[in-house]
This record gives sequence, C-alpha cells and structure tokens, in this order.
Amino acid sequence: MKLKAFLSDLDGTLIDTRERAIHAHSSGLHAIGYTIHPDQIRKLYQYSFDARDLLNRLNIHPSDSEFMKYLGGFRKHFFSHKGQSNVIPGAIYALKQVQSLTEHMRIITSRQDSQQTLQEIRFFGLDKWFEKIFTRGDLANVKGKGRVPLFPFLPQRRMLIRLALRDIKNEGEVWVVGDSAGELEAAKSLGCTTIGVLTGFGTSEDLAPFATHVINSFAEIVHLI
Repeated sequence: MKLKAFLSDLDGTLIDTRERAIHAHSSGLHAIGYTIHPDQIRKLYQYSFDARDLLNRLNIHPSDSEFMKYLGGFRKHFFSHKGQSNVIPGAIYALKQVQSLTEHMRIITSRQDSQQTLQEIRFFGLDKWFEKIFTRGDLANVKGKGRVPLFPFLPQRRMLIRLALRDIKNEGEVWVVGDSAGELEAAKSLGCTTIGVLTGFGTSEDLAPFATHVINSFAEIVHLI
C-alpha cells in the first residue's frame, strides 16, 4: 500500500497536552482573579478548545475583556510549559512506519500561532517526520484575513485540510488522523480515509459515525498499514 498523503492532527493525537491545558486554564483563571485548583478543572475538563464551555461548567461568566485576559494567561502557561506534555507512547515508531509508505506527511492543527506550533513540534522531535505544518494562522494568511475563527469548527477544518492538500496534484489515497468528531467529519466529507484515536476529545461513540477506523492511540496505526 502506498498513500498519497497522510495528515495528522496534533493535540490529543500526537501529543498528550491534556494535563498542560488543565494547568493553563487554572493560570488563565488566576489572571482574572479566580483561584481554581487544577483538580477542580480536571473533574470537569473535556479535551476541547471550547474555553467558554469549561467556564460555564465552573459557573464563571467573565466579561469580554476578562475573557481575553484569561485567554492570555492560558496561552502564556500553555506555550511555556511544554514539559507538562508528552508524545503519545508508540507514536514515533508508528510515524516511521507510515513515512515509509507515504509520499506526503503533514500536520494540520486548529492552533492559531504557526511559529509557536513549529517550535513545539521541534521540541518533541516530530519535525523529522513531517514535511509541512498547517495551522489556522496559515489559513488566515492565505485568505488575507487577520484571523480565521475556530468556530464554527467544521468549515474551518475543511478549509485547513484543503489547504494542506492543495499542492498535491495527483490523485491517490489520503488518510486523516484526529481525536475529535469534527476533525473526522470534515475529512470524511472530502473523501479521505479517516482514523479516530481515543487519546483526546472523542469517545468511540463520538468518532464512529465519521471514522473509517477507530483505534486506541496513534501507535495502533501500524496495524492498519
């Protein structure tokens, strides 16, 4: 089997950022005057970028200016504490196997900051396996906009996948790996083979309607190739 392209999500798929995000939320809340222990967040936390949903669960309703300050505190902690994360066990070996069978390997992520994302990928030694990285920041640059919003998620993710594939001219099989239903739904709508991993946001029930395959973690991709 030879794949034309292999696209992988980052957070919850290749890197376990859950614990770092929990502490980052605590830091962000501290920035606006709330002392919320990480344990309190951990009990409510869902692996998602939807910060307002988490705040609602904590019964915290900040003003717009407070919310932006909270996000600033979150990002400061998140991007300065990479050591609170780790590569999903077995992922590096799986990437080596996939690379031997794939023409183009690329990361797609709904993160906004392209430079910080690239630094993180290098920090974890993932850059050697992927030729290109595509973020929401890259999408905004291509479209000539200051920012492409995260939500609604589905059209944003479709655009990101199309961007990642736009310079691949010849037809061939494309695999997309992700940890959320929205990521897989977008890829499925574009005719890709979709692989859902259970190390992030989605449960097996969430992912199954949009996944060609559901596996426990990225490491199990070796059983599909």
